[in-house]
Amino acid sequence: MYKETFRILSKRLLKHITKEQKKQYLKDISNRLYQTHWWKNSDVIALTIARDIELDTLPIIEEGWKQGKQIVIPKCYPDNHLMNFYLFTNQHELENVYLDLYEPKEDPKKLVQPNQIDLIIVPGLLFDFQGFRIGYGGGYYDRYLANYPHSKISLAMEQQLVKHVPHDQYDLPVDAVISEKNIYQ
Repeated sequence: MYKETFRILSKRLLKHITKEQKKQYLKDISNRLYQTHWWKNSDVIALTIARDIELDTLPIIEEGWKQGKQIVIPKCYPDNHLMNFYLFTNQHELENVYLDLYEPKEDPKKLVQPNQIDLIIVPGLLFDFQGFRIGYGGGYYDRYLANYPHSKISLAMEQQLVKHVPHDQYDLPVDAVISEKNIYQ
């Protein structure tokens, strides 16, 4: 219940940040991201296709392609709350699933195993300085990250950062949160 309150308030906050502001924050955050060792040392990077209230991930995906990186995006399976990542090469590979979420069409030839992904950029609504996050509540990322051996970071606007978010034993922190002003590790 406590996390749900944070989710509701975070969504309200994100809806009140203008597209222009988000665009500027994204520019600052992505410029900071591209300078990190996580980005520079990664050949295969996992990202989500952002929802309207989130920072747009398409410019980051396109920059990754320009730099010769492979981009993988998640497909969630609501029946068992599991998630797989698939190689993403163009927008025609997407389908609109539930809650206006865009995911890859299932293609076994494009399935990427966790140990093949160098960096996962983990989405969220709210983050704390220890790397814990409030997501959308499905638990997909926490289940996936439990067996993921490499780097995991998140991108957030300063307004999404708080001193502490509630978490339990199954919640896994990211290695760092990159904002428009700083990198919190």
